[in-house]
Amino acid sequence: MGSAALFAAGGNAVKALFGLGFQPLALAQLRIAWAFAFLLISLSVTGRPLLRIRPTELPGLLIFGTLGVAGVQLAYYLAIARLNIAVALLVQYLGLVAITAWERYRRQQAVPVNVWSALALVLVGAFCTVGAYQPSLLRLNLPGIGFGLAAAALLAFYMLRASALLARLNTWTILVYAFGAGTLMWTAYDLVMRPSLPSQVWVWFAMALVGLFGTLVAHGLFVLALRTIRPSRAGIVATAEPVIAGLIAFLLFRDGLEPLQLLGAAVVVCGIVLVQMGGEGAVAPTPAYQ
Repeated sequence: MGSAALFAAGGNAVKALFGLGFQPLALAQLRIAWAFAFLLISLSVTGRPLLRIRPTELPGLLIFGTLGVAGVQLAYYLAIARLNIAVALLVQYLGLVAITAWERYRRQQAVPVNVWSALALVLVGAFCTVGAYQPSLLRLNLPGIGFGLAAAALLAFYMLRASALLARLNTWTILVYAFGAGTLMWTAYDLVMRPSLPSQVWVWFAMALVGLFGTLVAHGLFVLALRTIRPSRAGIVATAEPVIAGLIAFLLFRDGLEPLQLLGAAVVVCGIVLVQMGGEGAVAPTPAYQ
């Protein structure tokens, strides 16, 4: 829940910058670059052993960071460039279905009925919370849907791959290499696309805060959670993000919420409570290929 709250706060900050005309892709790369800088400096000073890995681990970490961190961002922002943000977020949440199915059929882990039921509740609740029921949002945009589904697949990869890496590596080791790989990917993107980065110092400062709290700490809390709960349960709890984001938007920006959105938020909360019912015991180490 702490991770969801920080992601929601960071999302509202970035949304406010969108409204001022700043480019989503430019802001996306700034938050990863700042997260990488903060974590690298911190580990260099206080946790240097965590920076050391076996050479054989490097390719997997680079793939994880490129696809699972930066790739999710890129696909999601390409989706919201073509779809309403509510629809894009909802399509991305379909990745939770893939995660739960992967655990059941690929990892051969028992998935209790309460998890499947909670998954259904949070998806329906998220549909209402983000206002995706509005007819104006349901216009079909195939490229946008395609990028949204790509974001869903990459989100599933992020959660499943992180849970596998945790069997061998420290949380912060995983993230420093992931953020580093993501920063390299965005640097390569900049060299090809030549995007316009913000020139205002205050924007860089604001994105530094988003990078620290809304990216580094948020990802850190989420990956730490994967040490004790499965990706399916962690993903379901993470759907609290649009609920918290809506509450923050209401308190800070006076964005109104329709009755169906409030109902959807309540349904999401019910799903999160339901998934906590019935423990799953200790999380067993997951082989790297799974």
